[in-house]
Amino acid sequence: MKFVIPIVFLWALFAPITQANEVTEWVATEATIVKVHNKIKAKSTRAFAMVSFTAKDGKEYQTQVEIFAIPFYGTIKSVGDQVRILYHPEKPLLAKTPAASFIEKNGLYLFLFAGVVFSFYRLRKGYAKQTKE
Repeated sequence: MKFVIPIVFLWALFAPITQANEVTEWVATEATIVKVHNKIKAKSTRAFAMVSFTAKDGKEYQTQVEIFAIPFYGTIKSVGDQVRILYHPEKPLLAKTPAASFIEKNGLYLFLFAGVVFSFYRLRKGYAKQTKE
């Protein structure tokens, strides 16, 4: 019961922040990869693709999106491949991949959940050590 109040407090603190950044309606479409760029560093690997797509207004746009990357390798996507993207209907140059949007929406909650689980484990271990003494 001691842990419920801090968890609810943290949720109430961060929920408005995550909702403020959400756009109501992203438009889904297929885009063609024009160029791929892998950023491979010691601790992280990221991949970006320049994509070309036709928006609802009939105009063709090119923009950059982040795509799935395998650590120490990069992406398995290549020039000419089709990828699914979501773009902002009023500003079509703002685009993202659905995988990136999942992390944006749920990343904070996953991080907080992992922190709570880790903290609970450490507190329980410390409490067990105290009762032995």
